[in-house]
Amino acid sequence: AAFALILVGETLRQGALLVLALPLVCYLAVGFYFALPKIELKAQRRVSDGRVLSGEAVTVRVEVENLGERLEVIELADNVPTVLELRQGSSQKIESLSAQGKTALEYVVSGVRGLARWQSLSVTVTDTLGLFIKTLELPWESELLIVPTFERLDEILMRPRRTRIFSGQVKARLGGTGIEFFGVREYYPGDERRYINWKATARKDRLIVNEFEQERVADVIILLDARERSDVSSSTPRNGRENFSLFEHSVRAALSLAHYFTAQGNRVGLLIYGRYLDWTWPGFGRWQREKLLRAIASAEKGDKAVFEDLENLPTRLLPAGSQLVFVGPILESDVKTIVDLRVRYEVLCIAPNPVLFESAYLVPTPEVELALRLEYLRRQALLAQLRRAGIRVVDWDVSRPLASVVRGELGQMAWRAALIRRGTLRS
Repeated sequence: AAFALILVGETLRQGALLVLALPLVCYLAVGFYFALPKIELKAQRRVSDGRVLSGEAVTVRVEVENLGERLEVIELADNVPTVLELRQGSSQKIESLSAQGKTALEYVVSGVRGLARWQSLSVTVTDTLGLFIKTLELPWESELLIVPTFERLDEILMRPRRTRIFSGQVKARLGGTGIEFFGVREYYPGDERRYINWKATARKDRLIVNEFEQERVADVIILLDARERSDVSSSTPRNGRENFSLFEHSVRAALSLAHYFTAQGNRVGLLIYGRYLDWTWPGFGRWQREKLLRAIASAEKGDKAVFEDLENLPTRLLPAGSQLVFVGPILESDVKTIVDLRVRYEVLCIAPNPVLFESAYLVPTPEVELALRLEYLRRQALLAQLRRAGIRVVDWDVSRPLASVVRGELGQMAWRAALIRRGTLRS
């Protein structure tokens, strides 16, 4: 505007236009005189906790130190990750910062589930008159893992075809030292006398000893279904209820299983198949448990992975005879793949029931009840195909606690009841 007034005033020989340009020229002169100095800033972010449970409040504090000259106007903006919700305070701040001065902003966030990552702090510096603006990204990475609450499982009886050599709590189908009776055999030098079966010895007229089933650790792979098409979810409330997703129940079930199997000393791995195949390599101990919890808590849905790819999994990840645990609703197209995997592995399915889950969010009309009944019968026929192939399936009504359902269907009492029905064990 100043240059335009000067140009027009000189062209038309109008002094009044030149006078009008003087305030603008003075404004520019002052602005250039107080232009932005060299900016030297140092930032750091402190998160009160690196891992919290769902809904817990976390305090985030960002501190910025000015290592250069005075900055008249500085705006701090800390980008809150999408998995978090701002509960208190503000993630933005505007103020002046003196030379060698410090400033800070503090806010409180919480989340439901996921891995929150901060990459950098956005800083915008402006001079007094607003003529010069410079935006900086101060790198300082931070992470916050939000683990949803999950149930502690107390009993899952599994019988994989293959176990490892280390002592554990999985029945190995081999005679040796253990707790449960496995059979009898002839006495060998070195056997303990307390294991001699005197009744069998009297009948056979030679020393017979009792043998117990060995207990070892096993290879367990948890497969979490994160496909978009297998989920039942809504982005809007229904019938006055909050947003819902069956996938979140699958995540909590996978967390419970990972915690249980690692606590039993097993070698546990994880495969999340959704947008892509996300592997967590099998391992032992507490560190492996933390890796599994971290991977499951940050799982996201997708729809690009092909379920049939599981037939081509490398044997170094899934040794033949190990235990596979599927977690997620089972689609009709999945049955053939699961049955084919049963040839090489021992398979267990924890299947949240999508029909019962969605029925709680629908208005109970005669048409809806008829449709739900038909879908329920169709699903039971689907699961019956898996059971006929020797696959154990837990049809989980998510309104019931997972621990009680697993105890009732996969515990010791359930196993004994199954043997009694087969006639291999007396009641």
